[in-house]
Amino acid sequence: MRDPTGGGRILEIPYVAADVETTGLSAADGHRVCEFALLRFLGGTVIDSCVSLVNPLRPIDPGASAVNGITDGMVSGAPTFADLLPRILDFLADDPLVFHNAPFDLSFLRSEARIAGGSWPGNRVIDTLLLARRTGRFRSHSLPDICRELGIGSTFHRAEADAWAAGKLLLHLHGEW
Repeated sequence: MRDPTGGGRILEIPYVAADVETTGLSAADGHRVCEFALLRFLGGTVIDSCVSLVNPLRPIDPGASAVNGITDGMVSGAPTFADLLPRILDFLADDPLVFHNAPFDLSFLRSEARIAGGSWPGNRVIDTLLLARRTGRFRSHSLPDICRELGIGSTFHRAEADAWAAGKLLLHLHGEW
């Protein structure tokens, strides 16, 4: 299997594990980001972070709120994604990005960047969902199920906890490539 780090040893290169929480399931349906987390890992340890609630400028669907615990009241005074985009882009630099189910998160991040009048960068993307599926060792491929099986984390469905879990999961899956 091809090394998704592009030939770098995962413990020797910085990477940014990322996650978003959203107002609903589809950016194409007008749903927005209501929380994001970017955690820079180096040597298996978080060395920097950029985490924020985001005012989505629309109500959070009750189903989404039931999953992530984020309410309209929690985000009403938060900055908008447009306000945060320069800080986000500066933080990312050119480090590889790690997601669990990258197409979901990237669809929202690209949409938010477009709404803000910018664009999402073309950093290398590593998807732990695809890596976990390729191993053939997990019955369920949800981030909480895989992480519980491996003893990684205990809290899920908030951006920072899920980004941390994805970053640690990458280290566990590294030996499977």
